[in-house]
Amino acid sequence: MSGSGKDIHRQKQEKSQWECLTCTYQNDDSRTRCEMCQQPQFSSDIPFTPASDVSHSPPLSRSSTPHASKPYTSHQESERTVYFQNLPTNIRDGAELENRLRRRLQTVCSLEPVNIKCYMSFDIGIILVAKGQDKEHLVQNVGSITLHTDGRDKILFVATLELVSYIVLEVKQYKSDDPLPTGKEVSRRWSELCKDERVCRCDQLNIQFPNIYRVTSGSLDQLLNIRQKPDFAISGQFAHVYICADCSFLEDLPRALSEDQLRHDIGASIKKSSLTVSSLYVQLNKQTGNACILATDTARSWSGESHLMIGGKSYSKKENLSCRLSIYPIPPSFFIQKIINHPAFAGKVTNHKQNGENLILELGDRHVFEERIKVGMLRVDDTLCLHVNIYNASSNPEGSEIDTDTWYETEMPKYKADIMQFVVKPKHEIFRYKWNSQIWLEQFKRTIPHDHENRNVRDRKETDTNKTRHQLRVTVMLNTIGVILKGSYKADDQHVNLNLDSQMKTIVYDHQSKLEQCEKMPTSVPPYSSTRVEVVNEDCLLVYEHLAKNGQRPLLLNMANATSPGGGYRKGDGAQEENLFRRSDYCRSLDVGLDGVHKQPSTRYHCSSNCKLDRLSDDGSMYPMNEFGAIYTSGITVFRQPEDTGYTFMKKPLENVCSLAMAAYRDPKLDRNMLAGKYAVGMRKKIENIFAIAYHHRHQSLVLSAIGCGAFKNPPEHVVQLFRSVIEQYAGFFKLIIFAIIDDHNSGSHLNPEGNFKPFKEALDGSTLEPLSTMNKPNTMFGPYLLLSDGSSVGDVCICDLPPCQFGAKCNEMHDSKHSREYSHPPLCPYASVTGKCRKTKDVVHVTSFIHRQLCRCGGQCSQIDDGKHSQEFEHPIYCPDGGKCQNMKEKHLIEFRHLPLCGKAQKCIEYQKHIEPHCNAYRHCTPQCPYGNQCANFHDKQHMDEFAHPFPTPCPFTPFQCKFHDEFTDDTDNRTCSSSVEQHCLAYAHVCRAGRNCENKNSLHLKKSIHIARHLCPKDGKCKQLTDENHLNSFTHSNVDDVRLP
Repeated sequence: MSGSGKDIHRQKQEKSQWECLTCTYQNDDSRTRCEMCQQPQFSSDIPFTPASDVSHSPPLSRSSTPHASKPYTSHQESERTVYFQNLPTNIRDGAELENRLRRRLQTVCSLEPVNIKCYMSFDIGIILVAKGQDKEHLVQNVGSITLHTDGRDKILFVATLELVSYIVLEVKQYKSDDPLPTGKEVSRRWSELCKDERVCRCDQLNIQFPNIYRVTSGSLDQLLNIRQKPDFAISGQFAHVYICADCSFLEDLPRALSEDQLRHDIGASIKKSSLTVSSLYVQLNKQTGNACILATDTARSWSGESHLMIGGKSYSKKENLSCRLSIYPIPPSFFIQKIINHPAFAGKVTNHKQNGENLILELGDRHVFEERIKVGMLRVDDTLCLHVNIYNASSNPEGSEIDTDTWYETEMPKYKADIMQFVVKPKHEIFRYKWNSQIWLEQFKRTIPHDHENRNVRDRKETDTNKTRHQLRVTVMLNTIGVILKGSYKADDQHVNLNLDSQMKTIVYDHQSKLEQCEKMPTSVPPYSSTRVEVVNEDCLLVYEHLAKNGQRPLLLNMANATSPGGGYRKGDGAQEENLFRRSDYCRSLDVGLDGVHKQPSTRYHCSSNCKLDRLSDDGSMYPMNEFGAIYTSGITVFRQPEDTGYTFMKKPLENVCSLAMAAYRDPKLDRNMLAGKYAVGMRKKIENIFAIAYHHRHQSLVLSAIGCGAFKNPPEHVVQLFRSVIEQYAGFFKLIIFAIIDDHNSGSHLNPEGNFKPFKEALDGSTLEPLSTMNKPNTMFGPYLLLSDGSSVGDVCICDLPPCQFGAKCNEMHDSKHSREYSHPPLCPYASVTGKCRKTKDVVHVTSFIHRQLCRCGGQCSQIDDGKHSQEFEHPIYCPDGGKCQNMKEKHLIEFRHLPLCGKAQKCIEYQKHIEPHCNAYRHCTPQCPYGNQCANFHDKQHMDEFAHPFPTPCPFTPFQCKFHDEFTDDTDNRTCSSSVEQHCLAYAHVCRAGRNCENKNSLHLKKSIHIARHLCPKDGKCKQLTDENHLNSFTHSNVDDVRLP
């Protein structure tokens, strides 16, 4: 049969059968040898490199006739056998692939193969060509061929083929103490299972995966046999064979990655949702962070991948693991080239990196690498010997992360939540591990209950979750200390240097401290026209960072613990102060107990009673803080994000942060859910000191919070009103005040059922407060300055000159000399002092924070207004805003305002007429009021009218008897027939009312425009018998008789 006839015949055959090349018998595809002549389907023995190991093969071809008695010899057939590999993974039908390859050979190479067979599960195939020259042409000249014209699915041609499989001892059953079988033992067991005496080469795959063996076979029959029994036991241990598997490695994987997750990610990358272990084997070495992957059968498409995405990061697939050694301990300042060039490494060092005491060497020769591991040490010279280990997490903490393997589930549970047991060991691994915020956050979220009831009890010390939560926060602090010691960290794989402030300054303010010595008011106008207040539900350090980036110089309030530096940060407590410590180098300032650990602790000072900063003689004296004391720190460096990010490192540290530590009262006594007197007065004093110290250090803005309103159980509704009271006092002294409040597990108690954010937001958010007019009122406060009784001198600015009286403005003994020498009392209400009237008399906090004196009944006309004792007890009005220009002499106005003294010469004063300013500003020049007012009878006396002011307009010269206009106006009862000239006259001039004192017209216009002369009443009114006597009527007033009667 011709070649073309064979092709046609072969294509017509069913795919489930194969034709024997020797006798042409049709065999079932399940058989490997011909049922008739017992010849194999293809040559079962595959030549193996090196050539001396080539096995003899039975004929792969058949004779030209069915009755040929002499087959090809194995040498003849091997000369015509071409092997191909790299089978496309998208074609799983062997017959289809055979036909495609046949057509491509015919089209591209003009070559007609005798036969083609594909072994899809082995990723190999065999081509029998007609002559040896065809084989040479395919292997040496063609080399490869693509199944598509666009270059896809390239198949490689080779003369010889290695069949590499992998044997894996089960990791779960394998124990590190159990001896592993040798390569020879595994090879013999392989031959036993294959029932083949020929020995295969078998080697341990890698020292990091000692339970995996690489088996190289030269016999296809062996693979076909072993495929029927891939699971077996050897030396009492279970094993599985991965026939012709693709072996690859991934290095430096995330420490939190599990084998199941890695298997899932690989399956997703090749779009296989479910892969069996027999087709995809994954093994992680947790110590080194490397993985070995064996892919075969349905997972074989993994062989075409170059990388794997894990958590958004790409990991390159490798054919071999890096040979990395860890050599330690390297002495300080040691010349590491002596190690790199050491003869033991035979010049095979390709890369190196030093991390502290560890030197990591990467070698380009596996044999040198394994030899050094076996030896375990390196002698550098007569005096120096170093350990040599395979590079892994334990030997290089700087290159490993804090994860479940290195810490959270292994080491951390062994320790109590306390940093002090570690700080005495500054070389402990926990200070050197790399930080992984996501792993920490996952661990932390497991400790937080989701229901409200459990949130309220989550911090009970006896619970396991609370213990773990504290241990996790301690872990953060230990890492923070490690970063401070190292002076750098990595954020998103970027190296960030910490420029810690070597000039960090800490100032202790106690009751003896004085901020400023004053004689006169330092400033009459505050720095800003107004102060804006905002309340935000944000992290305080993020708010601070935003202000700093916008050119502000803010001050951060540290809601501190009065007795313990950093509160409970050493043991992992979760309040604001502890949070600040975990995110910065704040501990360098406040915690003297760590001075022996830090390279550069803060320089500490004490503010003395003469305003000087003296070096603190005893750093341990900082705590406990005085009741109204505080600690100011400048030069803090913040480098971590908030807790809800897992304390992620900042890409750019926030430098020169200034913070003020002030402690609230813990569990203060309450009165109807408000601070009792002593604590209300004390809390306001604490807040005042925050503002005074901030202004003293020239800060433009403040970042505050609900101090004391969490675990310390201060009522937020009361505290926010105290803050508002102080903000009003300091209006204009700061540009912006922001309250950064985040409700936590301490919210929702009976004192803050709606949290702390809401009451502060409702009371303060969006407020813009403007300062009062220039303060020159005695006994009032203007920012930090107290004006003394003379109205011009200013008291010294002290932290606490006298303890505040617990009764505040309600004290009944404030005027007692002995009591006032022992206790301080509030200043006068600024509103009453400046405007003469307080608009906040219903504000409980205001009326207890400022003295509101009883109003003097005489007001501005009080004769005792300059008496000191009288002025302490009674409130008097302010000076008239018109000063010397005031011409208002009405009694109501004179009572409502204090006035400058009257010049005796009134408006006839020469200095007044010359507008001499000092004199005009010191005296008023008013026309005195006529003592008879609108009852004055001297209205036609020009001298009298010039000397005195009257409440009515210029009198009509014809009143009371001869003014026709007024007579017409008076007689017109409905005012409808009067001409406009009559009305204009009566409005422009005053006229004597006819009724006199008997006038019952209450019209305001009539009262303003009329003169009501009060005659004496007739003593016989009602019984008078002289009603016809005009002289008598003109002398006395009578009921029902007008004083002025027209003829």
